Amino acid sequence: MKIGVNALFLIPSEVGGSETVVRQTLLALARQLSDSDELVVFLNAENRNVLLRDLRKEPRVRLVDTNIRATSRIRRFLFESFVLPKLLRAAGVDVLWNPGNTAILHAPCPQLTTIYDLQYKHFPDDFNRATLRTLATLVPFSARKSQIILTISEFSRHELVDLLHVPFQNVRVAKLAAEASFAMELPGDFLAERVMTLTHYPNPFVLVVANSYTHKNLETAVRAFRLIADEFPEHRLVIIGRPRRGEPLLQQAIQELPDPSRVTRISYIEHKDLVALFQRAEVFLFPSLHEGFGLPILEAFCCGLPVICCRETAIPEVAGDCAIYAKSADPEDFARHLRTLLANTSEALALRQQLAEKGRARAREFSWSESAAVLLDAARSVTQKDE
Repeated sequence: MKIGVNALFLIPSEVGGSETVVRQTLLALARQLSDSDELVVFLNAENRNVLLRDLRKEPRVRLVDTNIRATSRIRRFLFESFVLPKLLRAAGVDVLWNPGNTAILHAPCPQLTTIYDLQYKHFPDDFNRATLRTLATLVPFSARKSQIILTISEFSRHELVDLLHVPFQNVRVAKLAAEASFAMELPGDFLAERVMTLTHYPNPFVLVVANSYTHKNLETAVRAFRLIADEFPEHRLVIIGRPRRGEPLLQQAIQELPDPSRVTRISYIEHKDLVALFQRAEVFLFPSLHEGFGLPILEAFCCGLPVICCRETAIPEVAGDCAIYAKSADPEDFARHLRTLLANTSEALALRQQLAEKGRARAREFSWSESAAVLLDAARSVTQKDE
């Protein structure tokens, strides 16, 4: 069986968590293939070097460089519609996996499409009008065009069934996992040096990791920090993520602080530096109001980092009873829990240790191997039906 992978949407460092999904799933999938299987991955100009580095040593993976530039969405759409089908036929692909939310128009084989969530229906302000119209057209089309839809949580599965009217049996859940690097403890001197370089401050900090979409609710984290700032004068708040359409709300909340310099805003850092900040932080805040999964929670768990989050959408599926839940969009409740965790008392220390142990155990319940196995089983099922 030849499994095609439409990686043309993937622009490294720009597409958020879906980049992690594609790269980690491909690595796990490549190691589960039988001798008669092959992965045929279609690359673009932006991701060729990244995916080549990931997969070049995998014997049952063939990389096809299309040289298309994915930064032009119109050009990519036309390429997927009229050129990619010819490449699929030439490569003899039996089934195509589209990991970027949308199927292609004229596939010569069955399609599996990963639709992560339906955020665009709940938070339309996160998108410009053109993108919103595109999603509102292509996502339902892709749900109809694909033999099987893959998604990342039971919450998203039920949304696809309820809102797009996809048959329940046609949706399969392939949960995510944290990369192994988050659980590998970095040397203390390296951590201290990287934190000082990145934050310009050696003292403790509270961490937030999310692009500033409106549904990420980052302003609540800032306002919660403001409520406890005087009680913990040495602490800083570090926010990592690309500026998006919720950035003005975030910046307004930062400027309302008595001392805005106590917030370090980082738009992008290298992966090892991100791991360093996770491992050095004291608490992880995740105030998001809508998640198809919530991968940063698992990344924090791997590092033994206590998590405060909302009990919304798919988040409880990921966090279980290993996080502290605050009321949605309620800075005072986030501040109350943050105050409890940061307190210099034996009770706070015991709570942090308990959450660290439970979180690490929880993170081990998720694996990319299991996610890849769901994809491989779906591919085999549709090719057998097609025969």
